[in-house]
Amino acid sequence: MAMARRGLFYTFLALYLRIGLGLSVTATTLLASLTMIMNSSSQAFLWGKISDKYQARTSLVVIGETIAALGYILVYFVHVILLESSGPASAAYSIIAGLTLLEFFWSMSNLGWSALISDLTTSHERGKLMSVISSIGGVGRIVGITVSGVLYNWGGDAAGFKSGILFYFASAIMLISAFILWFSTRSLKQSSITRHEQATLSRQSRSSKKSSSRIFYWFLASIFIVGLGIYSILQIFVFYVELDSPIGATSFDIVMIRNSASVATIIASLLAGTLADKFGRKNALGLGLFLAVITPILYMLARDVTQMVVINSLSGISMGLITVVGYLVAADLISAEHRGRLFGRYNAVTYISFGVAGTFIGGPIADYLIQAGTTEALAYVATFQVASGVTLVGFILFMLKMKSAQLNLFQSHVSPINEDRARISLTEHAQD
Repeated sequence: MAMARRGLFYTFLALYLRIGLGLSVTATTLLASLTMIMNSSSQAFLWGKISDKYQARTSLVVIGETIAALGYILVYFVHVILLESSGPASAAYSIIAGLTLLEFFWSMSNLGWSALISDLTTSHERGKLMSVISSIGGVGRIVGITVSGVLYNWGGDAAGFKSGILFYFASAIMLISAFILWFSTRSLKQSSITRHEQATLSRQSRSSKKSSSRIFYWFLASIFIVGLGIYSILQIFVFYVELDSPIGATSFDIVMIRNSASVATIIASLLAGTLADKFGRKNALGLGLFLAVITPILYMLARDVTQMVVINSLSGISMGLITVVGYLVAADLISAEHRGRLFGRYNAVTYISFGVAGTFIGGPIADYLIQAGTTEALAYVATFQVASGVTLVGFILFMLKMKSAQLNLFQSHVSPINEDRARISLTEHAQD
């Protein structure tokens, strides 16, 4: 439901801000940059500490989703009022400002999910379970994107946003998912498994903890750089395929292109855990990062919707591997007693790179070239080239600094016997 909501609301929102409300490419990217800066800073400096202190994983998710759901409706009405009274630019910036404010509360949910999943799984089972979770999310994203494609122009140009139906749908999904999580985990005594993990992990040597911490921050640095490359063209990609040449995609075509990545993500996610266990975390994640390097270059070769569908599938494979295996690497390197705080930093790095990449890399490059007289198509192609180069830097840093043997060492700190005991402890404290 979470991924369906994201696909439903955000797939065409950038297009609405750019085409429907007339913002520049860079101004459009503010939607991602400001919201993600708010999200990541809140997780890293506030919600992570609260999560570790009170072990309030589920409460963070439920409260965050509920506040965001109600806030979406408020953002819609403010934007409509400004659209009628002050014009499209004011309405556009009200959406950006409103969603940025909501991210302060929504980040509670993001942090809660990451820590909760890690709490409820052991390192030996986490790979397979994360594969299933990610693939289910991919299905939800396909549903959301498909519905968004139908509703976006339902009743007129961008009527899905102007009439509020996309706001209402997204809000309803958040309320329902918050209730489901609260109802299904209301009697789970979360602290029991965390205390058990802390007791087990306390037997690690101080030197291994320091080594794990050092590798963790090198890992964050490489993921941040890769994220800058990937996300610098995330919104720009839609503008490129929507141009009359070379792709000339309609709203339905955009849905097909987006969903091709989602289908590939589902398949890659199902295989990611197994690949990571069989060939090692480093090799599996390295493959995902390498695909992220070459995909922007391949975008430039596509000449129709079919070719773009095939090429964009590689992006989906890449994201499936990065999402699943990246989480596994982070979970292996993060100790239980610091799970909220360090997962907050892991999420912060991901969200900041997602947010600032378009505003400080992709958007300015495209706007500068367009203003200099370059065609929009060539301007967007230039952003693809830069994105590939930036991603390559992150890929090289990851391959140089991450050692497979070290990852295997940290995974072995919690033995299968102790993990079985943790599972028994969790079962004993889950009351139906």
